[in-house]
Amino acid sequence: MNRRNFLRASLLTSGALVIGVNFAGCASARARREIEAVAQTTGTFRPNAFVTIRPDSRVEVWMPKSEMGQGVLTSHAMLVAEELEVPMSQVDVFAAPAGEEYQTSFGGRQITGGSTSTMEAYIPMRTAAATAREMLLAAAAATWGTTRDQLSVADGVISQRGSDKTGSYGEFVMAASTQQIPEPKLKDPEDFKLLGKRSTRVDARQKATGTATFGMDVQLPDMLRAAILRPPVLGAMATRIDDAQALKVPGIKKIFGFERGVVVVAQKYWQTRMAIDRLKVEWSEGALQGFDSAQVRQSAAAYSGNAPTISPRDDGDVERALARDNVQVLDVVYEAPYLAHAPMEPMNCTAHYRGDELEIWAPTQSQTGGRAFGAEISGLPVDKVTLHTTFLGGGFGRRSVQDFVAEAVLIAMRFDQPVQLIWSREDDTQFSYFRPLSYHRMRAALDSSKKPVAWSHHSLSQSIIGQGDFLSQLFPGWLPVAVNHMLTRATTNLLTSGTVASPTSLEGARDFPYDVEHVRVGYTPVHAEVPVLFWRSVGHSFNGFVIEGFIDELAHAAGKDPFLFRRNLLKAHPRQKKVLEVAAQKAGWGKKKLAPGRAQGIAQHYSFGSYCAQVVEAGVEDGKIVIDRITCVIDCGLALNPDIVHAQMEGGIIYGLSAALKQEITFVDGKVQQANFDTYPALRMFESPEIEVHILNTNNPPTGVGEPGLPPAAPALANAIFAATGIRLRKMPFEQALTEALAERARTKTASTTKVNP
Repeated sequence: MNRRNFLRASLLTSGALVIGVNFAGCASARARREIEAVAQTTGTFRPNAFVTIRPDSRVEVWMPKSEMGQGVLTSHAMLVAEELEVPMSQVDVFAAPAGEEYQTSFGGRQITGGSTSTMEAYIPMRTAAATAREMLLAAAAATWGTTRDQLSVADGVISQRGSDKTGSYGEFVMAASTQQIPEPKLKDPEDFKLLGKRSTRVDARQKATGTATFGMDVQLPDMLRAAILRPPVLGAMATRIDDAQALKVPGIKKIFGFERGVVVVAQKYWQTRMAIDRLKVEWSEGALQGFDSAQVRQSAAAYSGNAPTISPRDDGDVERALARDNVQVLDVVYEAPYLAHAPMEPMNCTAHYRGDELEIWAPTQSQTGGRAFGAEISGLPVDKVTLHTTFLGGGFGRRSVQDFVAEAVLIAMRFDQPVQLIWSREDDTQFSYFRPLSYHRMRAALDSSKKPVAWSHHSLSQSIIGQGDFLSQLFPGWLPVAVNHMLTRATTNLLTSGTVASPTSLEGARDFPYDVEHVRVGYTPVHAEVPVLFWRSVGHSFNGFVIEGFIDELAHAAGKDPFLFRRNLLKAHPRQKKVLEVAAQKAGWGKKKLAPGRAQGIAQHYSFGSYCAQVVEAGVEDGKIVIDRITCVIDCGLALNPDIVHAQMEGGIIYGLSAALKQEITFVDGKVQQANFDTYPALRMFESPEIEVHILNTNNPPTGVGEPGLPPAAPALANAIFAATGIRLRKMPFEQALTEALAERARTKTASTTKVNP
C-alpha cells in the first residue's frame, strides 16, 4: 500500500459542520416490522438505533460519539432520561459501534469534534426518546382500554388518571413494538427536570475505580504487542535493518520494515521497547529533510509586508483609512508556533484480522474513518469490519486522524492473533500532526477622537483542510470515487493557491466583531510538508490571541480602559457584550485590590456557537509569570449539565495556558526537537491558578463547551502581563518571549546608563 493510499485511508476530519438527523426514523410499515422483529427476537423495545427499553424497565442509550473526557456519555443519557421521564439511575449508556445508523454528522460520518456533540444531539436524541415514550404510552392505553390523554408518566411508571392502574415501561415493551411510530411533541424547556441541573457523570465510578476501558486497557486472549521504531525525519524509510541483537530479546515474534518505520512484535510491550533500543537502522531521506521551522517564520515575515493573497472580508477602504494624516497607526506582528496535541493516552489500537473479517478496538474520534480504512487496507467489505470505540484518554482533534489505526491493521494482517499497537510518548510528540504555525501582521488606525477607524489582519499559516488526502474525507461518502478525487484536486488547488481562504485558518478572524468602519481580513497560505491538523479550538486558538491582544493595544494607545473600550465597540453583539460585562463585574475589574506587582487583563471571544470572556490576574516574580486567578464567563445557551460546563471551561483554560506559556514544536533539519513532557511541558498543579466559572443560562439551544474556554485565556494573560509590567507579549510561548523581553530591557537600560555615565 503506497503512502498516498495509506494517508487517504487514515485521515478523516473531526467535522466542524453538522446536519440534523431524525433518529426516530420514519413511520413506514417496514420500520414497524423491524421494531416488532427486534422485540420478538430479543424481548426488548428498540424503536430506533439509540434507545432500547428492556423488560426490566432499564433504558439503554447507544451514544454515537466518542467519550474523551468531555462528558458526552452523561449528556446523551440526560437527554434521553428527560424525555422518557425516567431517573438517571435507570439509564445505562454505551458507546455505539461503528455503523451506518450512527453516522449523524456532516457528510454522513460518525465522528466527534468541533464541540458539536451536544448541539448535534439536543433535538435528535430527545426525539428518539420521546418516540419511545409515546409508543409505550400508546401500548399502555391499548392494554388498559383507555386513551393516551388519560395517561401520565413519572420516574418511569405509567399511571392512569382516576384509576389505580400503574405499570412500568418494561411491562409494555412487546405491545409498544406494534404501535404506530409517532411524531412526538418534545418537552418545553420550562418543564425540564434534569436538563440544566447538575448530574453525576455516568462514567465517574468506572474512571475512579480503574474499570473504564481505554484503548491501552484492551486485553484479548493470545494478544501480541507491537511498537514501531520511527524514522528520524518524517517520510524516511528504512533502507537497511540490522536486527541481530534485537532478536535476542525474549518474546520477540517478528521484526520488519514498512513505510512508517520498523515494526517490532512481541509477547509483551516491554519486550518491544528493549528490542527497539537494540535495532541498528539506516534511513533514506524524508519529506522534511533539511526543514527548519524557523525558515517558515522567516518566509512568513518576509511576505507579510505584501498584500494578502486573498481577502475574504474587505469592508470599506483600509489602506486609505490607514494613510490619513490625522490618524495614529499601530503596526505590529503576532506569532504562534507549531503545537502537539499531547493527550495523556498516546495513540494506540488493537486489531484482529481473521482473513474473512476484521475487528478493531480503538480510542478514535472517527468511527466511520476507522472502519472505512480498515476495509480498504484489508480488502474486506465494510460490513465485515467491526470497530469498537473505547474510552479516549484525551483527543483534542488528534484522534480524528486514523494513522494509528491504519498501522495496527497493517501489522495485524501478518498474524493470526490480535495485535495491540502502542505509540510511545516520544512517538506521539514527534511523529504526529500539529497545530499550524501562524504569523499575523496587524495594523490599525485611531482617529483624533481615539476611535478605531481601520483594522487590517493579514494571517499567514498552513491550511489544515488544504491537505489533499485529508480533504477527500470531507466529501459525502455516497459520492463516486472519481467525483471525490476530482473535487479533492480542485478544492486543494483553490486552498493552497490562495484562491479560496482556508476556513480553519481564519475562523474567529473573519467574523471580527468590533465596530470599526474599515476592516480587512486577509490570508496567505504557507506551504510546508509539516502534517497539520485540528487542535483544540483550531484557528480560534491563535486568532483569539491575536485579535484580543491587538484590540487591547488599541485601547492602551487610545488611553482608554480596555474593558470599556471593548464594550463600546460591541453594541451590535449583545451576547458578546454581556459575557464581557459579567466577567468584569465578577472579577471586580478596576475595583479589586490586587497584590503588589499584579494586574488584570481581559479578553472575550466567540467560537463554536458560544460566547466566553475571561479576566486574568497575573504578574511577574523573579522573571517568571505567576497567575493567581481567572474569572471565566460562558454563554453556551442551555447548559445541560453545569458540572460538565465547569469542567470543560477549566480544562480548556489550563490546556490553553499550557500552550501559551510553555509549549512549542520546533523542527531542525527535519527533526522535531521536543520529545516528552520534560521538553514539551504542561502547566503543573502548583502553577495553576484559581478558576472561577460563571454560566449565563439563556433560552438558546445548547452550543459548544469543549473548546470555547481556550481562546480568551492566552490574550487575557498577555494583557494582564502588559498591565503589570509594560511588556507586550505578542509571541508564544510567553515564558520564552518574556525572558527575551526582560533581557532586551536590561540591555537597553545598560546602554542608556552607559551614555549618561561614560
